[in-house]
Amino acid sequence: MKSPLISIIIATYNSSYVLRYAIQSVLDSDYQNWEMIIIGDYCTDDTESVVQSFDDSRISFSNLDQNSGQQAKPTNVALGKVRGEYITFLNQDDLFFKDHLSSCVEEIQKSGAEFMVVPGIRIPPSTPKELEDYSFGAEMYAVHPQGKFSPHIYSIATTWFLHNSVPKKIGLWKMEKELFVLPSQEWLFRAHSKKIPFHFPKRIGVIIIHSAERKGFYTENKSFEHDFFFKRLHDPELKINLFQKAAVKSSSDFNHQVFKNSQSPIRHVFASTFHRILKSFGIHPTSFRIFLKWGKRGKFISHLKNIAEQPKED
Repeated sequence: MKSPLISIIIATYNSSYVLRYAIQSVLDSDYQNWEMIIIGDYCTDDTESVVQSFDDSRISFSNLDQNSGQQAKPTNVALGKVRGEYITFLNQDDLFFKDHLSSCVEEIQKSGAEFMVVPGIRIPPSTPKELEDYSFGAEMYAVHPQGKFSPHIYSIATTWFLHNSVPKKIGLWKMEKELFVLPSQEWLFRAHSKKIPFHFPKRIGVIIIHSAERKGFYTENKSFEHDFFFKRLHDPELKINLFQKAAVKSSSDFNHQVFKNSQSPIRHVFASTFHRILKSFGIHPTSFRIFLKWGKRGKFISHLKNIAEQPKED
């Protein structure tokens, strides 16, 4: 059997209602030489039957025998199954634009990089009315300053595209209980610390809809936001609208930061020095800040999961 060029990894847990949209966004892609490895974190809903309903031999599903409660464990299992020259990740609640994969292949080969972080557009929690009248928010996501890696820029796995040699060089994801930061961000930081060549494309490749920001996400078998954005995923007018909203938001945030930082240059210099010291010891620069706020490894991500597990208010 001919090996696929791209291995797409999806770690999932009891979210078949949005997983189907993530899968379909790949099927609608203008690039089709891929395999999709979906690993369930002991799913107990209809995830397996939903995956099987696509009836595509390129898509495989395995379900862990025990729930790990995190993305790292199913992701590591999937990394042991990849056959592609390149690896990308798609969170169960995110969407690829149609040209994302084809652009990734072209850019990574042209740049000579081994790891790319492709900017996306994040959709903050919205109401049905905000979607109806197009007053919902949008912001640029995973944009690293001046094309250089910054550990302070949160870049989830959906924005990554990398050569299959990277996991062999840096190892697997660490578990939540070992870290103050999220396992995905520690893995990204580790790749940079190991001098893996990075590239940061100047385009938008994905739509980010964080489940952890939405109350009731894991308790309701529906998502009006996914219904809305998937239906319009290939509509040029939506993309233009998202770009406009994100550009205005980014400009506003930038101007605010310029004003704020100009008020405390000494604090800025101290923070930069402290972060360089942490980095020299292989410690993610945001670990200390998270430790001060949460005081315990893994507690930050537990907080995020608790939000999504809370029932929505009437």
